Amino acid sequence: MHPSRGGSRGPSSRTLLLGRGLLIGLFVLATGWLACGAEDEPKARSRAGWERLMASLEEARDGLDSPLAFPPEGTDRNLAEGYRYLLGHLVRVIEGEIMQDPDHPYFQRSVSMLSKWTIDNADTLYLKARIDAHGEYRIRARAADTSEWASGERGRPGPKAPRLVIFQTITELIGQTGDLREMGECRNQTVASLNSFELEINGQGEFEILLGAERPAGYEGNFLRTRAELACGSSDSADTEEAEKVWREARFVSVREIFSDWAAEEALELSIERLDKVVGGRPPPETAEMAERMTRIGERVSNQVWFWNQLHEFGLEVNGDRNLDGERAMPINSLNDPRPPFIAGGVAGARQLYGGGLFELEDDEALVLRVDLRGTDPHYMGFHLSNFWGESLDQATYTTSLTGSQLPAAEDGARYYVVSARDPGLEGWVDTTGHARGSMTLRLVYRKELEEEDLPRVEAVVTSVAGLREHLPATVRTVSAEERRAQVAGRQAHIQRRYRQY
Repeated sequence: MHPSRGGSRGPSSRTLLLGRGLLIGLFVLATGWLACGAEDEPKARSRAGWERLMASLEEARDGLDSPLAFPPEGTDRNLAEGYRYLLGHLVRVIEGEIMQDPDHPYFQRSVSMLSKWTIDNADTLYLKARIDAHGEYRIRARAADTSEWASGERGRPGPKAPRLVIFQTITELIGQTGDLREMGECRNQTVASLNSFELEINGQGEFEILLGAERPAGYEGNFLRTRAELACGSSDSADTEEAEKVWREARFVSVREIFSDWAAEEALELSIERLDKVVGGRPPPETAEMAERMTRIGERVSNQVWFWNQLHEFGLEVNGDRNLDGERAMPINSLNDPRPPFIAGGVAGARQLYGGGLFELEDDEALVLRVDLRGTDPHYMGFHLSNFWGESLDQATYTTSLTGSQLPAAEDGARYYVVSARDPGLEGWVDTTGHARGSMTLRLVYRKELEEEDLPRVEAVVTSVAGLREHLPATVRTVSAEERRAQVAGRQAHIQRRYRQY
């Protein structure tokens, strides 16, 4: 997710949908009564869970087109992408609810080319595994050449490790309540994090990470806590240090593998196992348990759709100044200067800086973004576009994103991005894929923290596609149609490797 500046806490839009909750409640009571009448019948229990699932999916569908849900404008494309988005949530949540088990953990893809959400980073492979905060676990990993992790260099030949890897223990997945107010309640916090700058790795690129409530006595290796005393406050809050701390427990371990040189970098080999108890086979499901899981699946899919609509409307203010403070959280045709995220938890943060903005362009217009790195090149840099469902635009068959490796710095040390629907035949082009409106995200990770005056600055100008050259350095290369096709072919090959199904 890219929370790029202070989060306005909007009203819970679902409280405005009068009568709908009452009807669903009566429906659930009715199905519950039928189930109670045949308490010992697996068929009745299963049917009741299924009906609750169907009712919640109807509620999720309302989130795609009800004005009270604050969905994107109901154009043909937005609605088609919205239904795909809902089905992507369903696929992801079904696997999480049916298969994720802290006694039998494994790494599930949190984001795929089908299941995109949270304004995902187009450069990142997101993974998660369910854990018990009171248990002990071991992650085993093997990476290709990791020398760039230590040196910060670029350009070594492959195969090599992802540009950056981040492990985090987190308390909860964001958006599970369906209510934007969860952002102020610190439900979604990072308990501990460890990145590839800090990992101890052997000469073969292998490493282990232990997870537990306490570091084992005498153990000096890679470790992630699963319980910690944490304050509730945003990363830029002045009173965070003085806030009361409470014990938080991690329910998931999250992994982000972030790629920059898509042609050469390869995903990690990863496994996770529980160490603190002997675990037998997974117990076969029973109808009562499956009915409960179906109920949760429906509720969580619906909650996710409604939550992210609210975040776009009130937190990111994509449609206007919703908190009436005189400015938009996301500037139009520009980016906020990159800063730490405003939220207190989830998997955002972990040394990442975020810049966010919106594009609103006619077919013959282009937005030029000049990112002045002020003399310090980040270890990782990525820029990408998203729709208003929070899905990154198709990064496999279009050039909708560019990394620091894919776009070199210009002669003045800055990077120039050209956002437009039409290919201008220049390097730095980021394709809107025909969307007239959408969001933009810039992510950066530095090897060390920078002072405020050294952080990047962004300049922006809208021009015609024909007039682009006037706003770009002379050294920005021309890109032929043949080169562009080769560029997209390379992107497709990387995405197939990143998300391979075998």
